Amino acid sequence: MKVIFLDIDGVMNGLESRPLDRQGLVSFLEPANVAVLNDIIARTGAVVVVSSTWRLSMSWESLKAAFRAAGCTAELIDRTPDLDAGDRQLEVMAWLAAQPTPPDRFVVIDDHFRMPDLPGALVRTSKLLGLTSSDVPAVLRRLAD
Repeated sequence: MKVIFLDIDGVMNGLESRPLDRQGLVSFLEPANVAVLNDIIARTGAVVVVSSTWRLSMSWESLKAAFRAAGCTAELIDRTPDLDAGDRQLEVMAWLAAQPTPPDRFVVIDDHFRMPDLPGALVRTSKLLGLTSSDVPAVLRRLAD
């Protein structure tokens, strides 16, 4: 199994492009960033574990429904635990430790947090643009067999 730990703000949207939905509300899933994630999923077969703080403010079913409504083809399988420290790296490590069978490969896609205890796992995106095609080669290298 290949896993993508996915942040949302600064990854699935950018500060320069927060699209409006049909009701005129700002959407948190930018179509261009969704398309890039879909490309990664198609090329790797990876599944997604949501590490974003959005996992704390929306129900799990609502979060998955929002991704489906945005045209995302990724299978969202889980969320990282909410640890008091709020340290994304510790939350990713806790999720990994709790798995009976750890993933073969994983990558953390985030615009903010550092991951010194997970060397080579982080692909940092531009918070202005989010996940773009220029990030794809680094993600693919981390998920390669």
